[in-house]
Order: sequence, then C-alpha cells, then structure tokens
Amino acid sequence: MKLQNGASAPTGSACLKKATELFYVTHPKATRALLGPFLSQADAECGRVVLRSADAMVTACLVDSLDELTYWHAVNNGQVCRAFAGADREGVSHE
Repeated sequence: MKLQNGASAPTGSACLKKATELFYVTHPKATRALLGPFLSQADAECGRVVLRSADAMVTACLVDSLDELTYWHAVNNGQVCRAFAGADREGVSHE
C-alpha cells in the first residue's frame, strides 16, 4: 500500500481513486438504474435526455472508493451520453 493524499491505496493498475459521488439515471418503473455510473450530474442529465422519458430522474450515490474500472466506465458513459444528447456540440460543461 502506498500513501496518497493522506489515504492509503493499493498501487498498480487497480489503484483506487478518492471518490465522492456517482450519478445514475433511474425510472420509477425500473428496479435498478437504467444508465450509469456518471462522474457528474451534468453527464447524468444528458443520459436522462437520451432516455426521452418524463419520469426518468438523476440520482446520486455516495461511494467510499472508486476503482479504476468503474472510473473509466463512468468517463465513457459521460462521453457517450453527451454525444447522443448533442451536448458536445452545444458547449455543455463536462464537469
């Protein structure tokens, strides 16, 4: 284990990132999240737009740690949903 930013984290490719929140797109008729994880609420909002459902909503989930695979999955989800929602062309913030 290596000390990073005052917290211990394993070294190597599975290095944990300091986490705060992950965002998901949910729907009352679904038993689990339809889209996610996302790193920002703005990206999740793009996902909500892509679903084209008035009942879809963005929810946040606090996490203790975020592994590298989940982090890159969330980055990719944000890029894809921004592209489908047209947000990249409209200058919507990615953060």
